Amino acid sequence: MVPLAIYGFQRMTGIWPYGDPGSYRNYHVLVKASWFYMELGTILAGMLALWWIRFPFLTMPIAYSLWYMSMDLTPLIFGKNEFAWNERCLVSFWFGIANVVIAFFIDRRIRRSQGDFAFWLYLSGLMAFWGGLTLMNSGGEWERFLYFLINLFLILLSVLLRRRVFVIFGGMGVIGYVGHLAYTVFSSSLLFPIALSFVGVFIIFAGIQYQKNYTNWEKWLHRILPESLLQILPKDI
Repeated sequence: MVPLAIYGFQRMTGIWPYGDPGSYRNYHVLVKASWFYMELGTILAGMLALWWIRFPFLTMPIAYSLWYMSMDLTPLIFGKNEFAWNERCLVSFWFGIANVVIAFFIDRRIRRSQGDFAFWLYLSGLMAFWGGLTLMNSGGEWERFLYFLINLFLILLSVLLRRRVFVIFGGMGVIGYVGHLAYTVFSSSLLFPIALSFVGVFIIFAGIQYQKNYTNWEKWLHRILPESLLQILPKDI
């Protein structure tokens, strides 16, 4: 109801940060900087509601408004209508990192036994971060390999933070990179169907191993990591 009320006020007054965006139904479809006040108002209303009612699902509209904002901020930041694709991806990338960092501090401060107030912020932050990273013009093979390493790091974070959402995005990135190698390296070779089959088997095997050994990996990481690092990680209870 909040974005609709703000839209009605803006339609009445003609106050738009970047021109009239058209019908309200476009709010969930089109990326436009003029939705900024609606997103900001929804975030503030959600925070006010959380102040009075400690209900974790109230973080969902905040998180998705932040995700929308990560896409709509580009014209406001660069101050122009025409911008390169990578500029939009960079805004989404850094905005997503900031969102994940905020979720991490919430996760540290509020124990999950009191309610999971960080999940939706993690999800929206990863959507913005991973989406911006994935859609950037990657350049050469070294940049793609770096993308692969970043996604492996997300899988590692899923174990450290005890957050399965990280392994979902990290897994998709790893699958994308391995698929790129299969289609690029073996695309003109008789080995292409073999490579593609290997990729499929590898993905299934990796998923089984993750599910079977998740607890063991967690214990192993806790043994080798310094105590100072373990102290800053979120606690489950």
